[in-house]
Amino acid sequence: MSLSKRKTSAKRKAVEPRHDNPALASFHRQWQDIEKLQAKLAKQEQEGAGIYQRFVSDIEPLERQQCALIFQLCQRLAGFTARKSFTQWQREMLHDWLNELMEYLESNPFRGELDLESLYMAVQSGSVTQLDEAQLEASCDFITHMLQEAFGDSPDDIEVLREMVRHPEKLRDYMKAQAEMRRAGGAGAAEWDDEEPDFAEEAFASDEPFDRWQTRHDHVHPDEVARVEQLLDSSTLKQLYRKLAMALHPDREQDPAQRDAKTRIMGELSLAWEQRDLFTLLQLAHSHLPEAENLLSEENLAAINPALKLKICELKVRYYGGTEGVQGAVLHKFKQSSKKKTDLAFEDHQHYLQRDIKQLHTQLASITTLQTLKPYLAKRWDEREYAAWDEAAGFDEIFFR
Repeated sequence: MSLSKRKTSAKRKAVEPRHDNPALASFHRQWQDIEKLQAKLAKQEQEGAGIYQRFVSDIEPLERQQCALIFQLCQRLAGFTARKSFTQWQREMLHDWLNELMEYLESNPFRGELDLESLYMAVQSGSVTQLDEAQLEASCDFITHMLQEAFGDSPDDIEVLREMVRHPEKLRDYMKAQAEMRRAGGAGAAEWDDEEPDFAEEAFASDEPFDRWQTRHDHVHPDEVARVEQLLDSSTLKQLYRKLAMALHPDREQDPAQRDAKTRIMGELSLAWEQRDLFTLLQLAHSHLPEAENLLSEENLAAINPALKLKICELKVRYYGGTEGVQGAVLHKFKQSSKKKTDLAFEDHQHYLQRDIKQLHTQLASITTLQTLKPYLAKRWDEREYAAWDEAAGFDEIFFR
């Protein structure tokens, strides 16, 4: 027998109410799960909003400044593409540099209203003057393949294709006309491939728990939908909706602050009824109507519990799936496991942008002639050769200028 005093935990786990009715026990358990998930989501959204606002104020102006300077540098470099005094390796380095910069701009959501189309046209117009017959034929083949892939058709006349290579605006006009024809359902418009992409190939979608919740969320059993619809159409819930509407109607409230709050809640009620959101209806009833417990009859629980299960799946998808779009990308990059690491992520990216902006200013100030451009091309060539040296297995795999 131990004589040591057993330690008691300062924080005891809350004792859950016991229910003899399994359906009622399931209801309370799922209700608690939903409230916990909603609290997690609220915290996640609050933290995410703070990080995104910090990004907007501290980082986004630098991102936009960087994009504007890269665009100016592209315009400057595009002006050299028609020059004839380049060697083959110099022309190759110039086009590699332009492609690298333009791909960055194309993928950057902070480029704003920069006219990338005119930039592509300028590069193509300058480059085509240096094409020999074989390169011109290869460009025609590429355009034919691209148009066949996009529209299922392409010009048969080789001279028309050559004109498209020499004058990119003609290719642009042809593609716009084909797109208009497709939208109008005109003759010659090819059928779109409506097959859904295989999202299972994406790394995140292959995550087993998320995939299971996503599948469960997106493929709701028709019987569950029918039970929810039946419950929402029943006189009990219609009566509940009317009682909530009367209790929450802002015109019945004298206090201006309470009137504003009830206006917001009334909007939630109307949206929940319109979208057949059973959980929100029950949640509002639980908060604002004392007789809400009367809803938990055996018949109603048979429809309510599957609806709560769907709500849990939906919330898990939102919580683990994260925010989409630009804000999601920002949070993925800057939201770290601690405030110190988050601050460091902001600091590192800010310093990178400041260094790159300084370098871009230097390049724009110095690259004004062929003579000032060529050292930059030589540096890029050497950097590529050093990389090849590091990766090479032998001397014969090294390229020398």
